[in-house]
Amino acid sequence: MATPPNVLVLMTDEHDPQVSGPYGDRCVHTPALDRLAAEGVVMERAYCNSPLCVPSRMSFMTGRYVHHIGAWDNGTVLASDAVTWAHRFESAGYETALIGKMHFQGLDQMHGFRSRPVTEIHGAGPFGDLPPWRPAADPPLDMPAVSADASAMRRRILGAGPGRSTGIAYDEAVRDATVEFLRAHRAGSGAPFVICASFISPHFPLVAPPGDFARYWPDNVALPRLPAGGHPFHRRLIRHFDLERFSTEQILRARAAYYGLVTFVDRLIGDVLDALEACGLAEDTLVAYTADHGEMLGEHGLWWKCNFYEPSVRVPLILRLPGRIPAGQRRAQVCSLVDLVPTMLRYADIDPGAEGLDGDALVAVLEQPDGPAAAAWKDEAFAEYHAHASTHPMCMLRRGRFKLNYVLDEPAELYDLEADPGETRDLAQEPAYAGVVAEMTRRALAGWPARDLERRQAEERQARALIAAGRRRGG
Repeated sequence: MATPPNVLVLMTDEHDPQVSGPYGDRCVHTPALDRLAAEGVVMERAYCNSPLCVPSRMSFMTGRYVHHIGAWDNGTVLASDAVTWAHRFESAGYETALIGKMHFQGLDQMHGFRSRPVTEIHGAGPFGDLPPWRPAADPPLDMPAVSADASAMRRRILGAGPGRSTGIAYDEAVRDATVEFLRAHRAGSGAPFVICASFISPHFPLVAPPGDFARYWPDNVALPRLPAGGHPFHRRLIRHFDLERFSTEQILRARAAYYGLVTFVDRLIGDVLDALEACGLAEDTLVAYTADHGEMLGEHGLWWKCNFYEPSVRVPLILRLPGRIPAGQRRAQVCSLVDLVPTMLRYADIDPGAEGLDGDALVAVLEQPDGPAAAAWKDEAFAEYHAHASTHPMCMLRRGRFKLNYVLDEPAELYDLEADPGETRDLAQEPAYAGVVAEMTRRALAGWPARDLERRQAEERQARALIAAGRRRGG
């Protein structure tokens, strides 16, 4: 290419990749994603770096792991001097636009973007108001307390069905503003652009447009297949969100609404892709589709995210760039969203530098899967979690066929995802896998100082409590 390509990031919220055509679901209707997959490469084993909105998004924006930027939970405020990929593209002469959700907390709602036609759906966020992390002894691990907002969590399922929500209107505005940006660029200066068009669907509320809901309800939706897990954290999480005692119909309606929202947002993505082509920009634009995390949909007795099971921590990742990325192919290498950042920069001919990023560019994996660089790919993904229902720092390492879930001062879990894709057989205590557990634990903890992270979180917990107390007094 004579000039670097434009970049269009299409991001959804809470999309389990397994609920899409490119990832094997034969029930869900996702023609836009099917089209993108047919014209690009599907990364089959991509992960977020934290299964919660703000930590995942701040990690993605900076290309850094959560513990490097202190993005513990949804109350985190990203420092304004934290370098994001928007800063890097802006410095290289790109026109940068954030259209839709990025869940930036605090007063800085730009973080390197030049324009933001559709502002944050959540506003500046609830900094200082989130409950603190619970110490391990309060409550006992086998008797977790129901959280103060558990009733609201239940209502998300009890109220699922057809209708129109603020989120639907918001996503339509994101679609409209993105299409308008592309049309204006066609008639504009000609400088390359990077857009992040970020939709909130299929995130709850589980209210789908009536036609999209009717596509699945009542005949094209099934119950969860995977039983509840027995790890202390999973028991805490179920209790924290009060996720028991739903009727069969309530579960099926919630799942049908989620499927409907996936189809709804796929239609909006299709409109954006159509506009990109109509404006003559498709051949010169790197398109990346992904999400910030997944959705459990009742599998393992869980809903939402906040854990390391595959439906929660895996994300879709599809990339298209005509002439560079081959069409209609799939890659089995393990990767994560911190790898997407240097990939975008590399295609834009922006030097990511030797410092400051935790990921590796996927260019060789995408373009030359049989070459030596692809053969040497690290084939791993690292994620961590420090939020709802956690009592200690937690991390996950997916490496090759195995996944290790590590919780400080609690039992580890090990799953062989090739033999057991549903994660129903924990191998961590089986003698035959002791060496695998030891090696993966060593690798996971090599750059992840769990005790220090616990200390840092305790200090921030005190600071938040002080700020929250001042706010309650009107300070």
